[in-house]
Amino acid sequence: MSTDHLQANHDEGHRLENGHASSGEVREKDEKTKFTWRQWIVERFNWSFFTCTQSTGGIAIVLSECPKQFPGLQTIGIVVFIFNLVLFLIFATLMILRWITKPSKFRECFTQPPECFFYGSFWLTTATIIISMNRFGVPRAGPWLVVAIRVCFWIYAACTILSTSIHIVVVYKHTPIQSIQMSPAWFLLIFQAMLTGTVASAIAMDQPPAQRLPIIVAGVAYQGLGWLGSLLILTWFFGMLMEKGWPAPSQAPGMFMPIGSAGFTIVALIGAARSAPTGYGYFATHPTAPEILLVVATWVGVFLWVFGLWLFGVALFITLGSVMTKEDGVMKFPMTFKNTWWGE
Repeated sequence: MSTDHLQANHDEGHRLENGHASSGEVREKDEKTKFTWRQWIVERFNWSFFTCTQSTGGIAIVLSECPKQFPGLQTIGIVVFIFNLVLFLIFATLMILRWITKPSKFRECFTQPPECFFYGSFWLTTATIIISMNRFGVPRAGPWLVVAIRVCFWIYAACTILSTSIHIVVVYKHTPIQSIQMSPAWFLLIFQAMLTGTVASAIAMDQPPAQRLPIIVAGVAYQGLGWLGSLLILTWFFGMLMEKGWPAPSQAPGMFMPIGSAGFTIVALIGAARSAPTGYGYFATHPTAPEILLVVATWVGVFLWVFGLWLFGVALFITLGSVMTKEDGVMKFPMTFKNTWWGE
């Protein structure tokens, strides 16, 4: 093979890697590649599939929070929750099979971009499962479930702080990334710990006062970690946009991901303030403290609300602007559906 031919192949691979190939070229390449079921698990299945269960769990939570409740809506929510559990177990099984089939994938899935950045979606799915257990299970089960949810919360809190700390260190060591290569999936590196605050605000009200206060304190502390960590990543994210411009059309919907940093913080702080155990411990000595905390949380929510709206507007306008492009006088639709859209 000639040197020119090798260089041409290298240039083509580099162009595909950096998202400069047309959608037609990518589709043509995919059509030529035929995978067996085993090969598909090894080469195509990855952490990004858990963004599907992450969002499906979110749908179940939204159904449980709708202001106009009726028995049928609760039934729908339970069905979605069970469906999400089944999907989660299927995906977890496929991931284990992937590691067994090709053990080297275990290391790669934590260090190889962009897959390694979606590892956090596994823990975000776990957070939605814990919240759904509290929403749909506690009203229908005995006190044992309240204890089980509390145990799950503390295990989740311990696992996420350990996971996000170790994983970021591993990424820094084995996954060198320039700012121009940064993607919104980076937020999942810290969102897994941030969701501890959201889970705390969702389950605290059903816990006994003696157990509720530590959960609230831990939730607010984790929320601070998530919010400040998200701000650090957000500066990198906007630096990438300034340096590189708009992302590839199929990646544009990922820009909605940073909005969660403000939204989760508002939900967690207001939920924690509402769950303050009136008449217990510190709140017995300071009876006005719950009301003051709720006022402070509400104003912090107002402080962050327009910031979240602004992030939404930026993501929306760039996404709409990426739907159609004009090439050689012909209008084209370069945006294609990606599995990671489920996480937005």
